[in-house]
Amino acid sequence: MISAQTAELRLSLRRRVLQRAADYRRRVAPLTPQRLAAGIAYQWRRAPLAGRDGLLDPASKTIVVAAEQAPVRQLFSLAHEVMHYLIENDEELLSDLHEAYEGRRLEAALEQLCNLGAAEMLLPQRSVLDSLAESGANPRLIWELAARHAVSQATAAVALTTSLGDDSLAAIWGGRPMSLFFGAGLCAAPRGAVLPPNHPLNEVASSGLPHRGPLKLPGSSARSAWARAYRGRVYLLAEGVQSLAR
Repeated sequence: MISAQTAELRLSLRRRVLQRAADYRRRVAPLTPQRLAAGIAYQWRRAPLAGRDGLLDPASKTIVVAAEQAPVRQLFSLAHEVMHYLIENDEELLSDLHEAYEGRRLEAALEQLCNLGAAEMLLPQRSVLDSLAESGANPRLIWELAARHAVSQATAAVALTTSLGDDSLAAIWGGRPMSLFFGAGLCAAPRGAVLPPNHPLNEVASSGLPHRGPLKLPGSSARSAWARAYRGRVYLLAEGVQSLAR
């Protein structure tokens, strides 16, 4: 159980990262890959990256993104690496990050904050809130927002969890066996996590019928979730992480 002071510090970190991302978007817009990188005096290039989406190379002042990714996904990876630079070169922000987290949670928290900032750069929260007000926490917003704003579905997933709150979850599942392509939220399972054969999401994929109600997912407690199939994948949104077994 974390203290109230630590909880407030973590919330403050998220707010400040969102503000820095919004400020950066306004400063370098339009957000082409060249302008995203040039805003921190870097260049960018594509290259094969085994098991990684992107990396910063301070020696050559280059951001490298995985060549095998689709262009919209490369843009998210690029924005993610820009956020690494912005956070790691902000002494006050970095100090508070080390105060709020430790051990393995520190690295995970940094990655989540970089995802948070990257999504805000590419898909402003105001647009997401308007869509949620119209449709509710419907998982179809993951693919609809991505198409409407020409961003990756990962960007849309992170932006949705940002607007829904810290205890929300967005996920994209697919393949055989059913595994996690991308998850957003504090309790998201690691990429590549595999569902058991009898899991309800397998039925969503095979039947095309949605699931809405209690659901247990890897890495989190049971919760109420909404899952829908679309073009061979299963998309999920969950607004809360309170255990339904309590």
